[in-house]
Amino acid sequence: MENFQKIQIERKEYFIIDSIQNLRAEDSFIFHKNKLSAYGGSGEARKYVGSYSGNSGKRLSDFFEYNNWGNTKIDGKRTYPIFQSNNCFFSKTNLIKYLYDARVEYQEQEQIYHNDISLFYDQYIERVSLLPTDKIFFSIYDVSDLTDNKLSRGYIRSDDEIWDIWRRIVLPKISYVSILKLIPIINDGQSKQPLFYFRVFLDYQYRTIVHPQLVDSTTDIAEKIIIEKKQLLKAGGRQGAELYRKRVIDHMPQCPFTRISDEKLLIASHIKPYRICIKEGREDQALDYLNGLALTPTYDKLFDQGYITFKDNGDLVCGTLLSAYTWEKLNINPTAKNNLRIYPENREAYLEYHRQYVFQDNISDLI
Repeated sequence: MENFQKIQIERKEYFIIDSIQNLRAEDSFIFHKNKLSAYGGSGEARKYVGSYSGNSGKRLSDFFEYNNWGNTKIDGKRTYPIFQSNNCFFSKTNLIKYLYDARVEYQEQEQIYHNDISLFYDQYIERVSLLPTDKIFFSIYDVSDLTDNKLSRGYIRSDDEIWDIWRRIVLPKISYVSILKLIPIINDGQSKQPLFYFRVFLDYQYRTIVHPQLVDSTTDIAEKIIIEKKQLLKAGGRQGAELYRKRVIDHMPQCPFTRISDEKLLIASHIKPYRICIKEGREDQALDYLNGLALTPTYDKLFDQGYITFKDNGDLVCGTLLSAYTWEKLNINPTAKNNLRIYPENREAYLEYHRQYVFQDNISDLI
């Protein structure tokens, strides 16, 4: 068990023994007010979780500990058996973080929707904020294609209120759900049955910190100032970027993961995102070599998109959005103590920003 990642929820510790990642929230699942203009219908409340046939079906059955997918007719009539009763939960903290990440998309709308979804944002924030506890439990039942249907698609659904809430707040095509299968580390009278932690996330490029409309937003900075900043950066942008990269690599001459020091293969990866620095009027931070790590491309992607982060002393913190198989291929043990030479001195403010706003997990949940 010690090889499993650990997570802390409401001061209780759990092993993450399995996960299903990247289940896309398709437009067909979304509540009708948030649907894309290219699609019709009102949306269906069942969520596709995978095929229940072949090797995929075995994986699905093992994960949910349920083997009767689609075989739900009794005396010729379809039934909808509950197979996990109040063992599934959403987190209020995660839902609020999702809404924060989606704020610019709600307000500026890079995608084309049927409605002006900005009208719904405040009421969604209020509804989630009023949830009475952080963990909101619910049950799921089988609404899969019947076994006489060749498609063999596994679907789940819930009649609990939280299921309606997450269908309302998520945005189509650019949102996805991750499901963690948890068991308690210390059995202090808790049930030995696993818990299933449902979390919602937004595609990286649509998150508030890097959204395409971010620099054009006038929410926090007057439009005149934004235009002036753009003109200034356009004039000296290439020279500034080249100097920034040189200073980052001079200060940190190799990738701490691969030990590669060939400059042709190193990326100067911003800790606090460039777009945020510009939006805040902090060109000094955008070009500060202390706001950059020298990383090879794979690890730049992991850091830039918030799959990993660092403590102030250089300890690596791995998130829970990648599978054990992926971590193994990356040659990273997410459960080990990995202190990497990132020259953390005087980077504390930038690293704190990354942990709080770029890293996709809640840093306080990870053990």
